[in-house]
Amino acid sequence: MGFAESRSFAGFSAWLERHPLLEDRPFGVLSVRYQVARYCDYLDANPWPGGDPRTDPRARDGARMAYEGYLATFGMPVGSIRLIRRSLEHFYLFLEPPR
Repeated sequence: MGFAESRSFAGFSAWLERHPLLEDRPFGVLSVRYQVARYCDYLDANPWPGGDPRTDPRARDGARMAYEGYLATFGMPVGSIRLIRRSLEHFYLFLEPPR
């Protein structure tokens, strides 16, 4: 089972209902859920060699930067990459352990 199908992704989807982003377009390719699912697919296909991006801040930052570079190779507009980065930041906010 990939990360996108795991309880963490389902939990994120439920959490997102209670903590929405104003920029979210729930039923389009720029929706937070859609973009986080694509990122999780990317992580499943390209495991980060320096640790788990879901729990290690250095691995998270490296994987996120690599993903942004990956998107840029396909000509993704900078504005769209910024929105995707914001979606991923929101996802990592969800993953933070409670204090």
